[in-house]
Amino acid sequence: MTATAGDKKLFMASLISFVTGSMLVYLDCWLLSPSCYVNVYTKTVDVEQSRVPPGYTARAILRPLKNDEERPLPSTPVYTGLIGEKPCECVGFWHKDFYTPKQWTIRLRNQEKCLQRYERRKIVLKSVQNYVDGSSPISYPSHGVYVRPLRAVQLDGLRISWFPSKAIITNAVQTVKLQCEKGIFRRIANVSNVDVLGEDTSVMTIQTSKPLLLNRQLRRIVYQNTVFDTNAFDLVKVQYKKFSVTIPIHIRHRLIPWLYEQGSGTIRDRVSVVVKTFLRYSNLRRLVRSVADLYPGTRVIVADDTPSQKFESFQDKYTDHYLMPQFKGFFAGRNLGLSQVTTEYFLYMDDDHYLKPYTKLEVLVALLDRTDFHVVGGVYEDLEMFATTIRVLGNSTHACYEKLRGWYHSVTGFPGCYAVDHTENFFLASTAEVKAIGFDPHVAQSRLGHQEFFTAGLGRLRIAVCSNIIVGHNKTTEGLDDKLYQQYRVTDRAYRNMRIRHHLFRDNLTCVGVKYPRNLTLLQSLRDPNTPQQVKDRREKEGWSFLKGLLNESHSLHGFVHGKDED
Repeated sequence: MTATAGDKKLFMASLISFVTGSMLVYLDCWLLSPSCYVNVYTKTVDVEQSRVPPGYTARAILRPLKNDEERPLPSTPVYTGLIGEKPCECVGFWHKDFYTPKQWTIRLRNQEKCLQRYERRKIVLKSVQNYVDGSSPISYPSHGVYVRPLRAVQLDGLRISWFPSKAIITNAVQTVKLQCEKGIFRRIANVSNVDVLGEDTSVMTIQTSKPLLLNRQLRRIVYQNTVFDTNAFDLVKVQYKKFSVTIPIHIRHRLIPWLYEQGSGTIRDRVSVVVKTFLRYSNLRRLVRSVADLYPGTRVIVADDTPSQKFESFQDKYTDHYLMPQFKGFFAGRNLGLSQVTTEYFLYMDDDHYLKPYTKLEVLVALLDRTDFHVVGGVYEDLEMFATTIRVLGNSTHACYEKLRGWYHSVTGFPGCYAVDHTENFFLASTAEVKAIGFDPHVAQSRLGHQEFFTAGLGRLRIAVCSNIIVGHNKTTEGLDDKLYQQYRVTDRAYRNMRIRHHLFRDNLTCVGVKYPRNLTLLQSLRDPNTPQQVKDRREKEGWSFLKGLLNESHSLHGFVHGKDED
């Protein structure tokens, strides 16, 4: 079909209108003050005014990359080989070589489970990259950039999102400057028509008159750490025109987990009992017997600072009884006991505790296995209160503790269990994490020591307590040298003042803070308290009711106790 003269005129009019409109867009952008910014990062641009910096107007320019600009770029192997983890080169024994295929399958499965629990309990900044697309034309990763010492990492997500339209029209040179302190910048690939100054130095300048090529080169820049540190940050400063941003890069060795053998997976293979004792051997005997009756084969580690002339050994197949230098006290003994633990978890008990048929350690183990908590406690059979929170109040020059009765929230999947900061002296804990904190063996903790462990763990240990896990509390003693016991365990004013002085200095505090505030609920409980015997009678009923309920397969904790749950 032949075009008519009218068709030709219509076509020419449309063409002239399009060209004129396009030139007016450029002219409008050219005359604006300040100059408008244009997003040219993608081939087809849908400009959102909400993303434009205040004082600027967005204009879309559709300019696809040329074919030769889109082609893959050859990388420099010597630089790309520095990115990420360095490959492992095995020159010795392989772990699996020590086992038959069947044994290795079981061992590998147990190792993976233990590693999952370790990773879940780890308290570190999550390795999540957070990209920032704000009012600045620079988009960048604001968190989650990690590099091993002396290795390299790409700055994924770094780009210039908005460019001045005048510069695009006039092909003005665009400049991006990178600076750091503990490393250098390198190119893993060269982009044509882009000038890079300061390669292999801590200050790099990238220049080009083609904005799209500028971003293409930025995607091929790597940061390499050159100043060794086992755990540090470097700050990469990025400058474009009047805008400046900072990218934190975390330089850190790979953290090595501490995994423990699971054996058969039973309590005896996964839990050790740690006890600190002094003179109270009749109580200790009851504790050891209760563990042997309810969890036969479970190892009990006893640290004892009784004078040698009063010492009675409990050493047997499943009890390791260590005689310490006399009168060293609570926390020194706990450290000794903890140092001998070889299981993933340990159960701390005072020597006047004992397990009861409804003290189900399986529930505590299951909670640590399936959550990110490090410590979980139970309750005393004769103590009403069981949950405590601790806050550090004030600032760097005036601070104190606030210790409250209560909890933060319940633990999902474990009815009767709550998140806290502090439990009583009966708790199950992850061995590796508690070893990293330890117990202060100072003489101030020799006669009385408890809260100090939990304050040392603030922000480092996640702690829970379960009100349905009840432990026996033996208040009677037989054959005790009461005079000697009172001399080294009962506190006086001089000891208490020494303890306060030590804690204020150690914890960098100004004063003693509030302990158990006088709220109405607490005041009422103080006016009309239950006696220890009343609490004990009620807990006894609750314990047997809990044990009976566990027999029901519909109980949420049934599988943990009766061995039908799969981790």
